[in-house]
Amino acid sequence: MSSYDLLVIGGGINGLGIAADASARGLAVLLVEKGDFGAATTAASSRLIHGGLRYLQYGELSLVRESLHERGLLVRQRPHLVRPIRLLIPALSGAGPPSWKLHAGLKLYDLLARDSTFPHSRYLPRADVQRLEPGLSTRGLQNGFLYSDGQIEFPERLCVELMRETVAAGSEALNHTRVISLRQQGERVNGARLQNELTGQAWDVEARLVINAAGPWVDAVNRLLPTPPSRLIGGTWGTHVVLPPRPEGPRGHLYATAQRDGRPFFILPWDGRLLVGTTDVPFEGDPDRLAVQAWEVEYLLSETNRLFPGAGYAEGDVQHTTIGIRPLPASDRAAGAITRRHFLVDHRQRHGISGLASVVGGKLTTYRSLAEEVVDWCCRELGRPGLPCPTRALPVGSALPETPGLSARSRQLYGPRAGEVERLLRQRPEFAALLLPNCSSTVAEVVYAAQEERARTVDDVLRRRLLLLPVDPDLRAAVRRISEQWRLGLV
Repeated sequence: MSSYDLLVIGGGINGLGIAADASARGLAVLLVEKGDFGAATTAASSRLIHGGLRYLQYGELSLVRESLHERGLLVRQRPHLVRPIRLLIPALSGAGPPSWKLHAGLKLYDLLARDSTFPHSRYLPRADVQRLEPGLSTRGLQNGFLYSDGQIEFPERLCVELMRETVAAGSEALNHTRVISLRQQGERVNGARLQNELTGQAWDVEARLVINAAGPWVDAVNRLLPTPPSRLIGGTWGTHVVLPPRPEGPRGHLYATAQRDGRPFFILPWDGRLLVGTTDVPFEGDPDRLAVQAWEVEYLLSETNRLFPGAGYAEGDVQHTTIGIRPLPASDRAAGAITRRHFLVDHRQRHGISGLASVVGGKLTTYRSLAEEVVDWCCRELGRPGLPCPTRALPVGSALPETPGLSARSRQLYGPRAGEVERLLRQRPEFAALLLPNCSSTVAEVVYAAQEERARTVDDVLRRRLLLLPVDPDLRAAVRRISEQWRLGLV
């Protein structure tokens, strides 16, 4: 039976961040994910690396400060994935905070950031707002503000990078691997029984510590214990829609307030299209049975059309949707008021179960600092306190390698590893063929996904390695042909 210092359950951004940090500190780690890396909550995010401007209204100054610090680290460490953006907030009468309140909040946001990479916010007279966004409705428009944050168009690729960093440090990360039971000796959890979801093979592993970082499934994992601890997660679900750009529609990044319910939402250029979201609805039930509701699509289209009436978006224009659950702490507060802060629950202190801790909450922006806190705790528990955290000082991103065989989009996906894909192209000329005539991705990228990035299914390749969304039947058929021809074993 294999034995590890640390078993991490959950391969979203938080679990992978924990695994990468712990591995870099010299711990023997096994991470398991029942689906694919980053396939659930991470892939359903708004794809922003941000300080959380709206958290200021709830007095979460320390969370905003932490988020802004992490925003700066990420944009410097992974510039191929994370970039600064400028967002417009239109100040509208009868919708959202008054102009003076926006101005005060943004000044505090700038003060907390203190980062020269991100320009300070700026007041815009009404005429300047109209010049920036000619299609924006002038009804109730008073003025506006520009402010800075960060965007990560492809957080799924960050998950792949963290997985590879974990493996490169000598640990292991397995996707499509479910925990079917937790091993317990007395009052101590000391491992788990695992099952490969694609083959059905089951086996046992031992671990000195188990970290439950399963996000919305944290309570489901804890229920595998003979005496489950109390409920920890009180999540909310959020939906986004992807729309085609239109001349009368948005040109840049917007942060607006929905007229219907006063909820903030984003309209963001994304991969040549628009990402609009999100809803925020309390969730009860099985996270595996989550589905986009018709009213959510109508709500997001209606609010987009209210701001940009000339765009005239209809249900048939929706190219793709995402839905996911925010793993927020159980709370009686309104959905938007529940803290986005993360917590590590030591079950020995709370429930008398040692060897197990659960991660509650957190967000994409703060995955690294969350991981640092969790691994610091693990090191103390393992009798190895003081191991320095390496992720604060990861090499700052540099110029990307010259890879003329890859599209600009593919160079963004692979970043510093683009040269590895380029070498595949040079080894076999047939690898340079495009998947489809109107697609920029090549055969080499499918081979690379299967051989180097642990893609195990066709969806792994298309949805989370190449990000070719929405996935159509022709793309599926092309990847299956490549898998058969080169014996990649994709299912």
